Amino acid sequence: MKEQSSLAATARAFATYSLVPYLGILFCPGAVVVASVGLMKLSAESLADRDSRRVCTNSLLVGVGLLAIQLTLWWILYKVPIWAKEM
Repeated sequence: MKEQSSLAATARAFATYSLVPYLGILFCPGAVVVASVGLMKLSAESLADRDSRRVCTNSLLVGVGLLAIQLTLWWILYKVPIWAKEM
């Protein structure tokens, strides 16, 4: 297996850490930013490493998806006390 670029490895790490409920929101933006930078850097090269490009693409998608999920979890955490008072 080929060695991945350091940006791809960092993007994968951010995406993995963003899986932690509630605390993962700290890592989601990092996954999106590092994966985007990695994709831009890899697209500048004509025939870049496919594995690194795939990892960056997957990390970007996971980061964006988990950011939406994390924001929903934080919104629910904020709303639960309000809903409890209304009952």
